Amino acid sequence: MANIPASTTLDSQTWTQRSAMLLGAVVVTGLSAYFVTSFFALGFLADRLMIFFTSLAAVSICLVIPAASASIARQLNWLAEFLDRRGAFRSNPAEEAPKFAMIRIAFGVLLAIRSFWLMYYLTAEDWGSIAVALPAITSMIGGIAVAAGFFAQPALLSLILFQWQAGDWLLGTSTLGNDIAAFLAILLVFANAGAHLSIDGLLRRRQNLVGRLIAATYYQYGITPTATLQMAKLATLFGYWCVCVYSLGVHLGEPAWMQGVAGPQLLTNNFMSRYGDEFASVLSSSEIAVFLTRISLWGMLPWYLLLLPCVVFGGLARLYALFWGSLFFTLSLIVLRLGWLAEFEFLFFAALFWQKAFLAGPKTLQVAYDDRCNLCDRTVKFVKAVDVFNRVDLKPLSKNQPWLIQHGINPDNAQKDLYGVKAGSGSRAAKGYDFYLMLSSEVLLLLPFYPLLFVGQFLGGRSVYRFVADRRTKLFGVCQVPTPKKEHEYLPTGGVTLKRIQSGDPVTIMSVHMLLLGAVYLTTIPTPYIFISAPGPVQQALAAVRPLGDAAHVYGITPIDVFNRTDLRMAENWFTISKLDGDAETLLPILDEAGKRLDAHRSDRVYFGNTLAYRRGVIDSKGCNFEGYKASIAYLTKSVSGIPGEYRYRQYFQPSPQDALLMKGIYESRPTSIICETDYEVH
Repeated sequence: MANIPASTTLDSQTWTQRSAMLLGAVVVTGLSAYFVTSFFALGFLADRLMIFFTSLAAVSICLVIPAASASIARQLNWLAEFLDRRGAFRSNPAEEAPKFAMIRIAFGVLLAIRSFWLMYYLTAEDWGSIAVALPAITSMIGGIAVAAGFFAQPALLSLILFQWQAGDWLLGTSTLGNDIAAFLAILLVFANAGAHLSIDGLLRRRQNLVGRLIAATYYQYGITPTATLQMAKLATLFGYWCVCVYSLGVHLGEPAWMQGVAGPQLLTNNFMSRYGDEFASVLSSSEIAVFLTRISLWGMLPWYLLLLPCVVFGGLARLYALFWGSLFFTLSLIVLRLGWLAEFEFLFFAALFWQKAFLAGPKTLQVAYDDRCNLCDRTVKFVKAVDVFNRVDLKPLSKNQPWLIQHGINPDNAQKDLYGVKAGSGSRAAKGYDFYLMLSSEVLLLLPFYPLLFVGQFLGGRSVYRFVADRRTKLFGVCQVPTPKKEHEYLPTGGVTLKRIQSGDPVTIMSVHMLLLGAVYLTTIPTPYIFISAPGPVQQALAAVRPLGDAAHVYGITPIDVFNRTDLRMAENWFTISKLDGDAETLLPILDEAGKRLDAHRSDRVYFGNTLAYRRGVIDSKGCNFEGYKASIAYLTKSVSGIPGEYRYRQYFQPSPQDALLMKGIYESRPTSIICETDYEVH
């Protein structure tokens, strides 16, 4: 506690008030969640949320006891310091503040885009149903609020507690991507990502009611204590690791994984792979390629188990965990089609582990400019506005003649070009066009300009620059008084970043609660030879605590079953829907004749709520499935077309490649057949 200024140490009265407010918030939120789920007759969700909030309240009550809270805080502070020594996480809240703000903005934009396409494909009946329209609208509002940083903390919490529970169930868009998003959202809450580069950042400094309300949702200055940030990172990674371990447990009982046929079947899957035909062509011509794809997914099994231990251990083990994870996320993003999962995983890992590039070392790029030139003044003003990590240290010529001479820059030449020097690098100053190349490679928000500038230098870019630079005062004039340059401030002058977790810090409650629910979740994983084969009394005990494991889903810790036999066999059955106009057929952009997804799958309601449910549901079915899925087919028709008229449903079947041949290194695509065609009308 020696690092905590006296003014920020909680006395007993303040601590009691904070504890009462926290308990009150838990009770109110829990009752609200129960009311919402009960209103929409989502009984199982109401039970899940009731258990979640009841257990959360129990943990909160235990930690209301000052001695218990102080003890937990001491243990967490020790653990945070241990993680720093091991190099698992090296948190610098003030330095990472713009990082978390940028991740929050990107996260909110992705959520808003996802919500846009969801709303784009809603039908008139959807808009007339409060059970669909309301969560669709709140999904968009949540994404915009997160991106703009407007009441960001309540927005993130409402997404976790409501939108990704009841909202997505009502919309039919529940997915693993939402669970990974929950981990990211929890981390952003504790990192105070909404406190900077945001509307909240402007309002929380005001001494009115709104400003005080917003400020109350953040730590002092909007800067998280170092140990708090360490524990938030560890807790959310623990949650992600729990999901990985569950996936491992399921895979161990899956013959497709143990035999190695999951790899080639996944990469050639017409529903889940972007390049299924290309992979099929390669595999059909090379036994070596079949072998490599068979063993490729096996590499995921140790990673699932070792992710958290390797990160905590640090060193080369940590490097392995991050490298393999990055490979997997890249595969998911580029090759596989998993909704928004890969994007959210990349953002989550960036929030956890991004700590050097563009981040380390403020004021490391020194820029000399003519502060009496309008063009130069406007240029550096723009540069400082986008320099959210404060990498640039401005050196106006009128005040820095000795600095110019020290770095071997001719003052007369500095009147003609901007110069940049990397502090402490010992490298020569870059000027003119080379300066802009260096600047765009060092300032994150200017990075998209780097390839344009790099290519442009071979297409006359240097000549254009020289033409403008030599005539800058004639074209843009001379400024008598330089304009003020924006400096992004995250920690006010004289402000101190707290190092340790204090008694009453909400991270203590979250950490203990997530550990409790996560531990129960892990013990109930259906792992072969362990819990599935356990004696009767053990099975009964596991059944008794299983509801606590289910409550962990609120944190994103959810049972998953992906890339297993069911997912692989979704490639076998599909359909197309075409609009009939006389003898002409116009294919709706849902699925094509080869079973691949088309543009309508930008909507998670089309994908998770309909086509995925169809392709899973008809596995091993015989004959035409039109009547069994007539309502879903009619919905998709209205959603994607919306034009009354006659349509044609055509159903296809293609057996999966044979496991026995794949195990011998032979990949053979099997023939596709049309099962049935049915014409129907939509009014």
